[in-house]
Amino acid sequence: MKKTYINVLLILIVIAVASYFLIYTAWDLYENEIKRGGRGYVTDEVWYVSAARNILVKIFGIQPKQGEIHGATVVFASKPTDYYSLAKLAGELNVSLRTDYTKLPAIYVNGPRDRVFEFLNIVRINYSVTDIVPGWQLPDNEGVNNYINWEHPPLGKYLFALSMLLAGDLPIYWRLPIIISGILASVLVFVVLKHICQSEVIALAGSLVFIADTISRAIFSIAILDGYVALFTLLGLYFIIKERYREALIVGVIAGLFKATGLFITIPVLILLARRITKFINGNLFDFIYYLIAYGLLTAILYIALLTIASFPIINFMGFSNWFRYALLGSIEWHLSAKCTTQGCPISSAPWDWFIGYNSFPLYIYPDGKTLSAEGFYPLWFTSLVLTVLSTPIIYKKYGKYGHSIVYFLGVLSGYIVIWILGSRTQYSFYAIQLAPLVYVNLFSILHLTINNTSVQLEVLRSWRSIVNRVIDLLEKLLLLKS
Repeated sequence: MKKTYINVLLILIVIAVASYFLIYTAWDLYENEIKRGGRGYVTDEVWYVSAARNILVKIFGIQPKQGEIHGATVVFASKPTDYYSLAKLAGELNVSLRTDYTKLPAIYVNGPRDRVFEFLNIVRINYSVTDIVPGWQLPDNEGVNNYINWEHPPLGKYLFALSMLLAGDLPIYWRLPIIISGILASVLVFVVLKHICQSEVIALAGSLVFIADTISRAIFSIAILDGYVALFTLLGLYFIIKERYREALIVGVIAGLFKATGLFITIPVLILLARRITKFINGNLFDFIYYLIAYGLLTAILYIALLTIASFPIINFMGFSNWFRYALLGSIEWHLSAKCTTQGCPISSAPWDWFIGYNSFPLYIYPDGKTLSAEGFYPLWFTSLVLTVLSTPIIYKKYGKYGHSIVYFLGVLSGYIVIWILGSRTQYSFYAIQLAPLVYVNLFSILHLTINNTSVQLEVLRSWRSIVNRVIDLLEKLLLLKS
């Protein structure tokens, strides 16, 4: 009973620390955006939030929640030439006006609800208005008022839209679902490490270092899909170490409904599930391959079925054939191709760059020129990867939970490497948030195991020596140096 109280207390500490980090970062970004008039965002948040608002307004026909102060972006058929008249009208009605859009032929009006509506009515009569989008000002990007973000599944955008509907269409409210996800992820890191290591100290240290990491604080403070994927990746790991592989497989499918990279969870799960069944029936390699393919096909069918159900409002809006072409086939093509590669494009990276802090993606540029980047504590990330790879030969054989975590980490990472090989050469470092909890779970668990059981270090060295000797022996036979 006493131990239960201690665990509850430690979890409350994790929740408090995570809440402080994430709410502070989100609020700081919000205050900066208020001061800068919404002109500071450089991350993909602008696309996901715009898509969520468009889904809410254009597909569900619901207005985002706004208070007495009302805002709307007015999109014209072509860029207005008479900004003076618009500014004069805004002054007469005592509403504020943003007119510095260059890529989108638009203005943004903000002020008391009745006066904003009066302004909009007058503008509709005197100008060729093609769209009016209520809520927070749209970013200055061409066609953003109709952007639905077809290449990514809808669940994450539904949650952003729901936060706009229930709380309000302001940056701090968009981020509430992802902030909650970050807090839950921190708790899950604690729970997973506690289950693997049976140590409250290791569990607390790992969870606090995880949420203190720059990439965790940043990604879980902005409205971006990858944070959801990271949370479900952790949930999948929890089921893995509990040896509940089918539940982990379902978690991977659900993660894929937020962003397709969530399906990388299913790579190690399918391997572990097929291995378990093969061992249970005393099968061979062909049995393993059979179950791997069979469960792989079932997973694909389940994913497509659930994706279709989740996308039904969008299918109803754009038609099944267009949805199939753009949101299903188009998504596959998008994930396997290079995106923006010309001058001025955001900096991209390869998966291995994330472990050395190279080519980190700038999430936000502050007025003083400082940058908030999607970059982990790369000395710890690199150490974790090295320890994971070095420990692979022996730990899975003799230390089950530690081994399951290693296989899971390397399996998810392999998904990013595979799509890089297949053509996705413009990945971004904020994708690495999916790996962040796995980095710290493996780092702390392997350190705990090897420090508390020094024989493991010798076993690892012997295993690698055995592997090297076998490789040399095989090469000698292939080269006919040995009979």
